[in-house]
Amino acid sequence: MNQINKQPIIQEKIRKIRQDTIKKVKIRSPNNDLNKPVAFWTKPDRLLNEVGNELTIILRTRGCEWALGDNGGCSMCGYIRDANIDHVNSQNIINQFDFAFQNSLDKIQNDSRPFIVKIFNSGSFLDDTEMPKTAREYVYKKIAQTKNIKELVIESRSEYINHENMDKIKNFLPNKYIEVGIGLETVNDYIRINYINKGFKFNDFQEVLKICRKYKVGVKAYLLFKPPFLSEQAAIDDCKKSIKKLLEIKINSISINPVNIQKGTLVEYLWFQNRYRPPWIYSIITCLKESLQDKNFETTRILCDPSGAGTNRGVHNCLNSDCNKQNLEIIKNFTLSQDINELNYSPQCFCKKRYELNLLQ
Repeated sequence: MNQINKQPIIQEKIRKIRQDTIKKVKIRSPNNDLNKPVAFWTKPDRLLNEVGNELTIILRTRGCEWALGDNGGCSMCGYIRDANIDHVNSQNIINQFDFAFQNSLDKIQNDSRPFIVKIFNSGSFLDDTEMPKTAREYVYKKIAQTKNIKELVIESRSEYINHENMDKIKNFLPNKYIEVGIGLETVNDYIRINYINKGFKFNDFQEVLKICRKYKVGVKAYLLFKPPFLSEQAAIDDCKKSIKKLLEIKINSISINPVNIQKGTLVEYLWFQNRYRPPWIYSIITCLKESLQDKNFETTRILCDPSGAGTNRGVHNCLNSDCNKQNLEIIKNFTLSQDINELNYSPQCFCKKRYELNLLQ
C-alpha cells in the first residue's frame, strides 16, 4: 500500500476513541458465546440478474485488524464492538456459521427463489488472523454443496485480496457468482484518507479490481454517503462523482451506505456535539436520480439497504414515521427492481422545504 499523509489531529482523536471502545469490549468479551453468530437473517434481496432472497450471517471474530492496530480504524465504523478482540479459533467460527446455516437450510432448499449468502465478520473475511483458512474453506464447501445458493458475498480490505485468495475461492466455488465487497467509500482520496481514515488510495482499489477480474470474481464498491465534515450538498456531490467514476470502470456492484451513528466512533462524538447530522433520505433519492441512466444497469448492480434507517442515528427525514417509511420504500423498490422509474415517485411532506433550505447551508 502507498504511504499516506493523514491529518494527525483527526487520526489521533479516532485512535483515542477506539482505544476506549476496545477496553470496554475486552471487559465483556468473556461473556460472548463464540459458538453462535452475532446475528443472522433472511429477507428478499436483489441478486445479480433477478429478485431472490438473502441469508446474511454476522460472525464474531477477533475484529478488524485496521481497527485494532495503531491507525485506529475508520471514523464511522463501530463494528469492533461486535468483535471478541482476543483470538477466536477456527472451530468456533465454523460452529457460528453452522448454527446460522443449518437453521436456514430448509428455507434455502425449499424456496422457489434463489439465494445470495452474505457473510460479514466486522473486518476482512480474507484476513488469516481474523478468519483462519480452515474456516474459510469450510464455508466455501458448504455453499458449493447447496444448489439453491447462486451467489456469495464477502467483505475484505484491499490488502488481503491477492492471487492466492482469489484462486482458492474460485477453485472451491467454480459454479457460484462470487463478489468481494470493498469499503472504497469515495473516489476522492482526500476525503477517504483524512475524514474516513481508510488508509488506501483509489489507485490501490483499481489494482485489486484487476486481480479480481483475472479470476472472474465480482467487486462490490461500498460508498459512504455523507462522511464526517461534509455538508448535505457536498455529500450528494461526492457520491454522484463516485458513482459516475465507478460506472465508467464498469464495477460489478455499487452499494450506497448512508452513515448511521455507531457507538464508539468519531462520528458519534461529533453527533453528540451537534456537529454532525445523518443524511436525509431525500438526498439518497436525489443522488440516485441524478447519477444513473437505464444503460448503467447493463453492467452494474446498484444497491442501497441502509442500516438504522428512519431513526435519529440513521438516514432520516423528519420525525414523521410515514414520511420516512414512504421514502425508504422508494429506495427499497428501486433496489429490488433496478428500475430507475421507481425513483420518480415523491411523497409530499412539510419537511421537504426545510430540507431544501438545509442544502443551501
